[in-house]
Amino acid sequence: KPGARRFPTPPSGRTPAPGHTSGHGGAPAAAAPGDCQTLRDSILDAMGAALALAVRHCHDVKLASVLPPMLICIIMGTIYSVYTFLHLPAMVQLGAPDFFVDPGKVERGHMQLYVSQVLVALFLVCYARAILTNPGSVPDTSEWRLGSPDASALPETRELKLTGERRHCKWCLKYKPDRCHHCRICKACVLKMDHHCPWIMNCVGWGNHKFFFLVVVYAAVSCAFIFVTLLESVQDCVYREMPHFNRFLLVFGTMLSLVMGSLMTVFLSFHTWLMLKGMTTIEFCERTTRGASSKGAAYDRGTWENIKVVLGPQPLLWFVPIDYGRGDGISHPGVGVPAVGQELCGRSAAMIAS
Repeated sequence: KPGARRFPTPPSGRTPAPGHTSGHGGAPAAAAPGDCQTLRDSILDAMGAALALAVRHCHDVKLASVLPPMLICIIMGTIYSVYTFLHLPAMVQLGAPDFFVDPGKVERGHMQLYVSQVLVALFLVCYARAILTNPGSVPDTSEWRLGSPDASALPETRELKLTGERRHCKWCLKYKPDRCHHCRICKACVLKMDHHCPWIMNCVGWGNHKFFFLVVVYAAVSCAFIFVTLLESVQDCVYREMPHFNRFLLVFGTMLSLVMGSLMTVFLSFHTWLMLKGMTTIEFCERTTRGASSKGAAYDRGTWENIKVVLGPQPLLWFVPIDYGRGDGISHPGVGVPAVGQELCGRSAAMIAS
């Protein structure tokens, strides 16, 4: 009709534009201007949706949760800068005349250069993976939803409520497997939750426990190595002429690496003990408050198996930031359900099914 608004027709029913032919013997039909406009609008809509999702994610991350990782980056960056730009050039004797070069010192400098860069690189990779890796969550399948008739198909659990029913989360409205806890900061149930760590802005759980442990390992080893090797430069700065600010930075970097290394060593000792005992931090706290007979040591499989639960089944890859072959975080093979627990689980499944 005259004056009626025109809409682009679907591609299947599009008529060829004037002056163009289509079919077996003609040239391909040119795209109509309306189709190009529709495609451009679709692309803009997709970009707008992606931008809105990114902005919403940024709003969910609060400034208070970003400050601890920023502090870690500033401290480790300060130690690394002092070591790389003040200590190592003096050790390899860059720009020194040939008759002043000490071959032994240069050889030590090259060794320290290679070792320090490898340790720092491993620390950064493990730190990034500990932050970005999902610690693990309860599956979103029907049998895990609270009140589901398929709940009887769930695996048996050792941890039950006082009534003998299966544990569930009142926020996520899902049943909980063993060692699963709800984190109010992350707003999710975390599988084999150890604790919420503000320094990695994430929970430590089944998915990233190995990366968190390696972060502590490489932080402690890096700080100890840097502290021991920096002592030579601190001793030389007493007799060697240099700017006062550089001398201050060498002493400051040495003391900072000593403090951080000491703290990380204590932290590493605690988490190594937990790993050897087959416990998480939450289970250790529960065992401490409720007595030694509580469930804190219920998942102890022996030292060797406890290590493999955290670091993986292949010993050659224990200290490599690669994670595979550690189960699903829901069931815990090798840990049987006690007789009372089996009876309670059966009663719980019957109550749920009814």
